[in-house]
Amino acid sequence: MNIRKHWKNLLLTTTAFFWAGCNGDSITESGCPCDNGSGIESSSDNSNESSSSNVSESSSSEASAPSSSSANGSSSSEVTCTPGDSLVSYYPPSYSADIAKMNAEEKAKHASVSKIDSVSNTLQTVPQCLADLRQELDMFVALYGAPMKFHKDEVCSDGTTRPTQEYLDYLKMKEEWEKNKPALDAECQKIYEDKLKEIEQTIKECLATSNPNTDLTVCDLEAMCPDYGVDSRCTFKYKCNDGVTCRRTEGTTDINCTDKQGEKTTYTKKDFDKKYYTKENY
Repeated sequence: MNIRKHWKNLLLTTTAFFWAGCNGDSITESGCPCDNGSGIESSSDNSNESSSSNVSESSSSEASAPSSSSANGSSSSEVTCTPGDSLVSYYPPSYSADIAKMNAEEKAKHASVSKIDSVSNTLQTVPQCLADLRQELDMFVALYGAPMKFHKDEVCSDGTTRPTQEYLDYLKMKEEWEKNKPALDAECQKIYEDKLKEIEQTIKECLATSNPNTDLTVCDLEAMCPDYGVDSRCTFKYKCNDGVTCRRTEGTTDINCTDKQGEKTTYTKKDFDKKYYTKENY
């Protein structure tokens, strides 16, 4: 009985020492209950998460750094250009072609005026139709237009000088123009020849169908002008095939004529041209 009581007390004492050891500061490898619950953050976890956060922020900073550097590099490498001093002016090809064709026709008209004058010099009277034709051919027809202008080159902030896009386009257009010029020259020559034949045919028809009653009397015209610097006007003298002589002072429209009998008549320029054909000898 006493022995059982003794073992019971010994077992209780041993158990008491065991639990007392679990509540102490010493760490044991036996199966003591864990002090940390699942809802409590350990210092090790805090340290790991802080380290992970720092690494993440560092990576974010490093990732954004190249973008800023790239933007700065792009800004510093941007090149700006301003127009240079040299200018190029030219007429568009369509306008230049029109000018060439017009000149070909005007050249034929000029040659025909000389032809009419040559025929008139052999006549005592000139058909009205021939005088009208000469006046029509002697009129100058102008084709107006302004040249296009642009800058040949541009000066850039990187120290270079480069041709403008307008100039490059112009060179391409000029090359095309030179390539097509032989065809244009041939076309202009045909225009000249066709116009010359047309006018020559008109002259022949005029001479063949002229009415002597409406023919104009031929007058030679001479101009007498003062020396340069003298404050005076030119005087124009007309000597006509019907024996009439006339005079006109520069700046006036009246023409004063005297016939063989000494009778005087004053014509306006318009009325005079209806009766007389003037050959200019100056």
